[in-house]
Amino acid sequence: MKLNDIGLQIATRELQVNGKKVTVVIGRPEKFPDGQDYFCPYQILGMGDEKVSYAGGVDAVQSLQLALKKIGTDLYTSTEYRTKQLCWDGSDSGELGFPVPDSIRDLAPGLSGL
Repeated sequence: MKLNDIGLQIATRELQVNGKKVTVVIGRPEKFPDGQDYFCPYQILGMGDEKVSYAGGVDAVQSLQLALKKIGTDLYTSTEYRTKQLCWDGSDSGELGFPVPDSIRDLAPGLSGL
C-alpha cells in the first residue's frame, strides 16, 4: 500500500540535525481498506526522503506500537544518527525517545526503559 499523506495527525516529536528541525509526525491508526487489520502511518520531515511509511498490526494499538519501533529503527540507523548529528531536545546522550526492536537494541543507547 502506498500512502501520500498521514491523514489525521495524532502526535509529533521534534528532533534536530545540526540545529535544523526534524519533525516526526504520527497519524491515527486506521483499518486497511481491504481487511480487518490496522495500519499506523508516520512521516519523518527534515531528513531523508520524507516518504510516508506505516506499520501494520492486528489492531490499532499494535499498529501504533510497531510504528513507534519502525520510527526508532529509521532514526537510529540513519546516517545522521551514526555521524552524531541527530539529537532530541539538544541532548548529547544519543537518546531519541523511540523504542526499537530487540534485534537492534545495541544501536540505541539508554533504551532499557522503553
